[in-house]
Amino acid sequence: MKNKRKQGNKFQSLLAVLMLMVMLAISVLQPVFAQNYEAGKKGDLTLILRETDEEGNHTPVANVGLTLYKVGSIDFDGNVHFVIDGALGEKGIDFNALSTADDWFAAAEKLAGIIEESGVSGVQDFSNEQGKMTFTGLEEGMYLVVQSDNSSKVTVSPMLISIPFADSEQGWLYEVQVYPKVAVRDEKKIQVTKRVYYIDENMDPQPMVETDATYRIGIFLDKEGTIPFRDDYSKDIRIKGASSGTAVWMDVPDGTYYVFELDENQKPLQQNNRIDISDADEKKTFYYNVTGANEEETDQTVIGSENSAVESISYVNNYYLELPDDFYSYGHISIIKKVMADGKETTADNTFYAGIFEKDENDELVLLKNMKLKQNGVVTAEFALPNHEKDAEFTYTVLETDKDGKPVIKDAFPYIVSGEGDVVLTDEGQYNGTITITNSIVPEQTVTPTPNPSATPIPRSSETPVPGNHHTPGRSTPSGGTSGNPVKTGDETPVGVWAGILAAAIVIGGAAGFAVRRRKK
Repeated sequence: MKNKRKQGNKFQSLLAVLMLMVMLAISVLQPVFAQNYEAGKKGDLTLILRETDEEGNHTPVANVGLTLYKVGSIDFDGNVHFVIDGALGEKGIDFNALSTADDWFAAAEKLAGIIEESGVSGVQDFSNEQGKMTFTGLEEGMYLVVQSDNSSKVTVSPMLISIPFADSEQGWLYEVQVYPKVAVRDEKKIQVTKRVYYIDENMDPQPMVETDATYRIGIFLDKEGTIPFRDDYSKDIRIKGASSGTAVWMDVPDGTYYVFELDENQKPLQQNNRIDISDADEKKTFYYNVTGANEEETDQTVIGSENSAVESISYVNNYYLELPDDFYSYGHISIIKKVMADGKETTADNTFYAGIFEKDENDELVLLKNMKLKQNGVVTAEFALPNHEKDAEFTYTVLETDKDGKPVIKDAFPYIVSGEGDVVLTDEGQYNGTITITNSIVPEQTVTPTPNPSATPIPRSSETPVPGNHHTPGRSTPSGGTSGNPVKTGDETPVGVWAGILAAAIVIGGAAGFAVRRRKK
């Protein structure tokens, strides 16, 4: 009993030492992460703008202009101190004295109010479709973010952010990503979206993609389009690599307004009249109209009035009789996915993908789009077609892929795949195509040995192995056509290792048992 107690005490002491070593290691590592500041190292700042609804869902906000100003530098004396730059310091802002979020927001608001008159230059950028913008190669210091356009549907609060940024767990970060505070404007506004279509042979409008063009839209107080509603009554809408673009007028008083497309002389174009535009290369012919939020044809839009509307939505639509040279259209391929077992539809635990490929100038397949498929359902891919004549054909190849868009290796895929192949898109089919890919589950095969009554039994151990001869008694030799290797089961664990571990366990266990017996004696 005394021996056991000693052994228990030794174990507890060893455990205590190990725990102390871990705690010491952690305490030593903490300052290392806290002091990874590198003087003079440049960093990157990514701003992400998004709206958040009441349920916590996020929506990216695009086309918002922000300006970045450098307002502070770093003073390093073994610790990092942020010091405000130049004349801005006279405003009584001490970065190192800011301790709460409210303090930081108040300082940012104060600097935003004086930054333009201070003479500090800034860098402007606009958020992309994901609500992002990135400023790279920034010198270390403190930066002020200020919204620089008032036409957006949102307001972005000024904010201060440092490069590098101190993170309590990771230390100093030189690639910083932040989410400025975004709020939806309460001001009343008019939103106009420009859309471009071409008329197919069935006289149906089809969206087409504009290579790069700018359209001018105007808002007027009268139906004839002679009285602009204010100085900024007209706005440009640039459409590049898309089929639509949007302009917004903010702070619109209550009233009734009229929407027009304007020509190069700022004169309103008349709706539903044939419009011919000639340039050096071609003649473009189109009609246009204006529709409201519910797609009814009307050029009138109302703010306030009986319905107390704070926002109006209008669409200016161009309908081209032929596809112009500087436009292209959309193609659509619908992929139907079937999963089968024993000739019947089923489902599987796997996630399936298919890639749409096009051929390059060397006839090599290049991935255009990769799609996550719906089992026993359909998904449709939309993509831009190259510039083309109206009767052009396009051939695409659809293959089963992995999530990265690489075609699956059929020998290693647990399904029999059928239906892959080419899809041809034509103007007659409105550049729409469909393909069905079927995955059939490979049935498990059970091999039952068939007894041969006439076979003579082979003695299993009548043969003595000869040194240097690797032939095993009871097995066919390689020359007989049967491999001496066991069938692979999918378990990659080396049997020899486990055998060695088992043997070691037996030896240790035996030694322990022997020691116990000696103590008892």
